[in-house]
Amino acid sequence: MLTEERHQIILQQLQLHNIVKLQDLIPLTGASESTLRRDLQDLEECHKLLRIYGGAQSIVSLHDEPAQSQKISTHPDEKAQIGRFAGELVQSNEIIFLDAGTTVQALIPYLAKASNLLVVTNSVDNASTLADYQVETFVPGGRLKASTKALVGSNMTKALANYHFDKAFIGTNGFSIKAGYTTPDPEESATKEIALQNSHEQFILADSSKCGQVSFSRFANLSEATLITNELPSKTLDKIKQYTKVLEAK
Repeated sequence: MLTEERHQIILQQLQLHNIVKLQDLIPLTGASESTLRRDLQDLEECHKLLRIYGGAQSIVSLHDEPAQSQKISTHPDEKAQIGRFAGELVQSNEIIFLDAGTTVQALIPYLAKASNLLVVTNSVDNASTLADYQVETFVPGGRLKASTKALVGSNMTKALANYHFDKAFIGTNGFSIKAGYTTPDPEESATKEIALQNSHEQFILADSSKCGQVSFSRFANLSEATLITNELPSKTLDKIKQYTKVLEAK
């Protein structure tokens, strides 16, 4: 198969799935792993994709915000792994903040073990799931953002400015050494920033596909929160550890 044909197959798969694994491309192209790695490198240099651990991801614009229904179907195993790990960090008698996001939502099933727990969230979806698990929940008011089911705006940020949390668990659309933690919407960014500032301990939950992704609005530098993620390439992990604490969910 010609190089151009392989490139076309790779880009078509990214259009369909947003993320493609190297092992899935081998039977589709008949090419070796080393050849496909070179293909991915060539396409990344042409700004047509972003290489990630084990494959590649579509390049999204700074403004792109996938719908909640789309997010929940991506990397479910990694999110469950991260959620279980993060849930073990929650203790009884704590007040914690959970922001909107499917990775943060994945820790909710593991909160039931903690007694006398109060959760504050700006996520309608998370609030509903917390109610299903009979976890005491408080939801400050705000404007409902349709795509992420998050409550945002000045009322939300004013309310959070008056609250203090033992721990905050925050999702992110991307993280990098230079850009820090970012998200497309400045209103959601403001909510995340205040929650982190008013927490005794700060945690960012993000699977490895978010590594290197950059969105419009930065809400924290890497040094301002502990990163909980799944397995990262060793060189990448070593670099990030120079800037913040990293907990790998295994």
